[in-house]
Amino acid sequence: MTAPAPRHQAHPDRALVQGEGPWYRANALQAGETCKAPGTVSWAEHVAAWTAYAKRYGNGQSAQRIHDRGGFSFSEIAELLGHEPETWEPR
Repeated sequence: MTAPAPRHQAHPDRALVQGEGPWYRANALQAGETCKAPGTVSWAEHVAAWTAYAKRYGNGQSAQRIHDRGGFSFSEIAELLGHEPETWEPR
């Protein structure tokens, strides 16, 4: 018997990035920021963001687990990296 496939699947070398929800969009527009739709980033960039996340919050969730749960949001990954992700592509 094989294990069930993960709920979210992306290209093997890419990780999921969540789009921004309505609350974030409304506040971002007021602040003059832009919003992104759901997308993906390279796995290496996802792991770099996860490394910053783990330093800040602990490693209770692995990089794979965060991906399986839908990934970081665009604003979260940008904040963790200190810049917008360089490998972001729309889904």
